[in-house]
Amino acid sequence: MHPLLIAYYLSILTFYLGVLIYALPIPLMGLKKWGPRLITDAFFIAILTLSLNTIVNVADYIRVLAGGSWEFFLLHVKSTIIFRTMVVLLFSILSGFLSRFLPGVNRLISLVVNPILASLYANMLLYSIATVVHKGVWVLSSLGILLMAIPFRIARNAGAFLLSFALVFYIALPLYPSFYKILLYSPSVPLEMPLVYGSIVNEFGHEINDGYIGFEVASNNYIGPIPLYSNNYILFITNSKFLSSPVTIYLDVTGHQFYTNLSNVNLYNVCLQNVNREFYLNMCRIDILVKGLITYSNGVSLHIFPKVSNMSIDVFTSEYIRVAIDSQLDSKLYISLVDAYNVKEITMDGNTIPINELTSYQWYWYDLMGSTYIIDIPQGLHIIEINMKLNNMLSIEPSEAYSYTAIQQMFSATNTLFTDILNEITRIVYVDLIASTMFLSLLTSISWGLSRLIGGSSRIRVFL
Repeated sequence: MHPLLIAYYLSILTFYLGVLIYALPIPLMGLKKWGPRLITDAFFIAILTLSLNTIVNVADYIRVLAGGSWEFFLLHVKSTIIFRTMVVLLFSILSGFLSRFLPGVNRLISLVVNPILASLYANMLLYSIATVVHKGVWVLSSLGILLMAIPFRIARNAGAFLLSFALVFYIALPLYPSFYKILLYSPSVPLEMPLVYGSIVNEFGHEINDGYIGFEVASNNYIGPIPLYSNNYILFITNSKFLSSPVTIYLDVTGHQFYTNLSNVNLYNVCLQNVNREFYLNMCRIDILVKGLITYSNGVSLHIFPKVSNMSIDVFTSEYIRVAIDSQLDSKLYISLVDAYNVKEITMDGNTIPINELTSYQWYWYDLMGSTYIIDIPQGLHIIEINMKLNNMLSIEPSEAYSYTAIQQMFSATNTLFTDILNEITRIVYVDLIASTMFLSLLTSISWGLSRLIGGSSRIRVFL
């Protein structure tokens, strides 16, 4: 049965109990005082029960008038949780990589990750409370009125607090982003980005989970290769020239530098355009779209030009690749692989293509050599199959020394990265832990005060 209906029936019962106590021919003042109280409570509960819809609508109007939006608030907290989770994962990946070159770096990274985890838990708590209030404001309010409706004010205070909690949090909780922004953001402070991260996909929307990226700064200074982990990249930028100078980002694999959607751009301006001002930790997300490349893995890449209508990779191993290509115009498929691979056979639609008839060229990729084979793809749907043999004695990836040198070049001579990160972590702890605690405490105090106003009563005394 609906709690409001039960509360309404209890108000009727309370009314009759009050009338009954009024009519008792017993001169006990402690008992007789309950008569008018019960009758007053009955009318009060009946009014609350019948007008709850109006009360909630008024609360909703006050929330909108104050500038609170549940959709924006939930999106803000949810995106912060996702953002924090990604940062923790990226730092974990970074720890695994740097530990190869810098023993003991895990302890330093743990100093950064632990406060971020605390921040993540604080936001998860905030999101849990918000979900309960947003989805259950009617249920909480109804239960509050039901507890208040129990005769003799047995649970009146608890019910009043539950009703007040539901209304106050429903009105004020969506105002948290504004409260948060007051503590965090100042328009006079320029954007600083010690960390840039994002995902990498090809022109078909497929994730690129392996490979290296490189940077060309001011068209005269190339930095790479920087390895990828999964389909995400993470970069510390403490060198000011990366923010003030035009930068071109490439996907650097198998002797080729593939252009991306970030060509000759200012990262500072891109972050100002893309970054949601509600995000913090001075981190900027920039997603990378690689042009021409289909995929890369373990020293083998496939790229195509011009772009075809559709393509899918059915099998991609160190010995066999099977690709389906649907093209409305003539195109070329490029198969680039390091010398550790020996191409045994290439077929298109079941017909073998002689290797010596294919156009090919050779290239250097840091300390590796390799070759690229070009297959002419006519219009229509075609199946390309590549059979290879891998020599496990030869390297298929560039030496880690190149990656280590590239990562060093990402830092300025006066590197204050760790200090900057600690400063930002301190701000996170303050904003996410202190600010959220302050806001929840403030709303709880208001709820308690409103509950005392709604359900305030003296100590229950039945008999003198």
